[in-house]
Amino acid sequence: MTAGALTRVSCVLFDLDGTLVDSAPGITECLAQTVRDFGGDDHPPESLREFVGPPVVETLRALTRVPAPELPRVVQHYRALYWERGMHESSVFPGIRALLDAIHRSNVPIAVATSKRESHARAILQLHSLDSGFIAVHGAGEDDEGGGKVTVIRAALRSLAAAAEAPLMIGDRSFDIRAASAVGIPSLFAQWGYGRRHESEGSIVTASDPLHARELISPLLSRHAELNPGER
Repeated sequence: MTAGALTRVSCVLFDLDGTLVDSAPGITECLAQTVRDFGGDDHPPESLREFVGPPVVETLRALTRVPAPELPRVVQHYRALYWERGMHESSVFPGIRALLDAIHRSNVPIAVATSKRESHARAILQLHSLDSGFIAVHGAGEDDEGGGKVTVIRAALRSLAAAAEAPLMIGDRSFDIRAASAVGIPSLFAQWGYGRRHESEGSIVTASDPLHARELISPLLSRHAELNPGER
């Protein structure tokens, strides 16, 4: 549904980085280290926040000058750094647990749709004790294939089956919003993440923080109501 008002939510799909988890410190540190290790420029980690969210293969292709045949080795190096330390520098955004609890109390199923490797996504959810609440987690494979946002959203909707009659996607980047629109489902823009305000274009509503998101969608989880695009 991409109409001007959302009347009901039967399931919720969440992006991971920048939506559920503040993973920027670990990701940007590991990106900066990887670029340096392969002879690239010395980037301050804070300057790399815009690269949190897109597939890491595309990010490292843009940031490094290595020949294409060497790119898999660069990505592997980044993965090792991230797995060793970067992942552990992440934290759950304040208010996310309250948002998830509100959805759970309404018996509305939730899933994760991320461009991150699915194995890494599951590890991060487990690290922060968030793993038990999700019906499904979909991301890229170990070969980094299948991590396109449209692909993972469609996979999550298939996992949710009958509950996917009135889905809502929550994400913080234009990739999330555009992919939701491409699949034909409405989206909520998570302004607390890493996207800039203009990246909300195409979403049905914007939430300033997870508690604001809870206020906006809680009535839709339990009864018919209306959420208008003007409520931003």
